[in-house]
This record gives sequence, structure tokens and C-alpha cells, in this order.
Amino acid sequence: MAQSSRMFDIIQMLRASRVPLTADAIAARLEVTKRTIYRDIAALQASRVPIEGAAGLGYMMRRGYDLPPLMFSHEEIEAIAVGLSLVARTGDNSLEAAGRSAAAKIGDVLPCDRTSIDAMPLYVSTWHSIPEASVDLNIIRRAIRDERKLLIVYRDAVGRQTERTIRPLALVYYVDGIHLAAYCELRNGFRHFRHNRFEGCCLLDDGFCDGAALRKQWRDSHTLFDY
Repeated sequence: MAQSSRMFDIIQMLRASRVPLTADAIAARLEVTKRTIYRDIAALQASRVPIEGAAGLGYMMRRGYDLPPLMFSHEEIEAIAVGLSLVARTGDNSLEAAGRSAAAKIGDVLPCDRTSIDAMPLYVSTWHSIPEASVDLNIIRRAIRDERKLLIVYRDAVGRQTERTIRPLALVYYVDGIHLAAYCELRNGFRHFRHNRFEGCCLLDDGFCDGAALRKQWRDSHTLFDY
């Protein structure tokens, strides 16, 4: 998570809490170290964000502090509302939870003359026929972001099971399934893996630094709707 996003989350957590939050509690929710939280809070205080408290005692936001409004047009807000609602069609539960969190953050800082995200009179069907994921898709998205290899156990269409080390490049969401595009080191080439055929998935310490180049090669050699 980028520092700016993390600091925004810290502000939101402190504004929503009625009791002091310790650095340990904040660090656990944001999945970072306690030392990182101390640095972020010190940076926020230096920027005149009214955070009160101390290490070991916890932190609170002084009452009355508000974030500056986001200046979206009405049509931009409508586009955001529809886009976030469509996330429910992906079948990716952790991504859907992130969408709800994003909607809450945006709604919390919209100017009072803008309709909140939840109150938009725009509705999206959440229907899809995507099977339940057999692995945590959040792990796969993290591997793509951080350019880290995955060790997977995969079952193909006829039931054969293989163990592979792959370089994950992209997730493609369809109405009936989710495909992971990756460079497969076993096959020495690009392969596509259905999310519900994973028997196991482990994030490796090994990274790769050619993610952008591989993704371009994959995009240049594949049409998104061809697989």
C-alpha cells in the first residue's frame, strides 16, 4: 500500500473511532509494522492533522477535523457508482469488499451538494455465473502487483494435476469465470488458468522484474476474448 493511501486510511480509522487506537491495532488492520504507523502519524502531525495521543497510549482525532471535499461532477460520481457496483459481478469477494470501502471513503468526503454513492438512483444487477474461487484471489492480485512468483497446483479440464511456478501477469473477469494470465516456467510460455481449477496457491519469495514487458508480449499476442 502506498504511503498516501495508508495515511488516508489512518485518518479515516481515527475519525471513525470513539476510543483511542493503538499503533498495534492500526498496524494489524493495515498489515504493516508498528514502526511504519509511528512514522505515518508523525508525518500527519507535522502536516497539522490534529491527531492527539502518544505511543503506548493510543491516538485519537480531534473533533471537528474534516477532509477536503472531492470535486467530482455529477456524471463522474454516477460513473464511479456504477463502476463500483459492477465489481459485485466479478465473484471476487475481497475485491467487492474493497469496492464497498472505496465507496464509503468517497461518500464521506463528497461535498454536501453531491448525492452520496449509496443514494444514487442507479442500480446494477449483481448476477453472474462465476464458480466459487478455490483460492484467495487477493493473493493472486498481490502477486501481480508485487511481481512475485506463485507456486500453484493446477487441475486441467480433464482432471490432470500439475505443480507449476508461474509469473502472474493479469486477471481477466468474465461473466462465467476468472482467468489468470501468467508466464508458466514449466511450459516456457504464456498460459491461462481458471480460478476454480486451482488446488493450491502459494506466494513465493522469488520475484521477477520483467512483469511489464511480459504483460505487453501477452497483450500483443492474445485478444482478451479469445480464451
